[in-house]
Amino acid sequence: MAIQAAATVYEQLKGQISTVDDSLSRHTEALKINAIKQLRELEKKLLRAEKRKFSEQKKRIHTIKEALFPGDGLQERCDNICWYYAKFGKDIIQLLYDNSLSLEQEFVLLLEV
Repeated sequence: MAIQAAATVYEQLKGQISTVDDSLSRHTEALKINAIKQLRELEKKLLRAEKRKFSEQKKRIHTIKEALFPGDGLQERCDNICWYYAKFGKDIIQLLYDNSLSLEQEFVLLLEV
């Protein structure tokens, strides 16, 4: 879009310049080509930056998913209740019971604050 806008501006300038001095129209065309080339280079850099940003976000999402679903399975299939029992005491059993959904097909996240 910016490239098209720049080309349009240079074409308008070329039209105005050709009425004053026809030899400057070739110079204007060269400037237009150079500007478009630089805009394309900027566009490539922007695309690389977007890919890098997307890659970082994808990595963060994967890390969170791996923490919640280790080995693409459910966390309760990998983690042992003994660690949580040792850390939080016997109240963890009641907390899990109070926050568990009986028949709903949904996940529940319990956060330590």
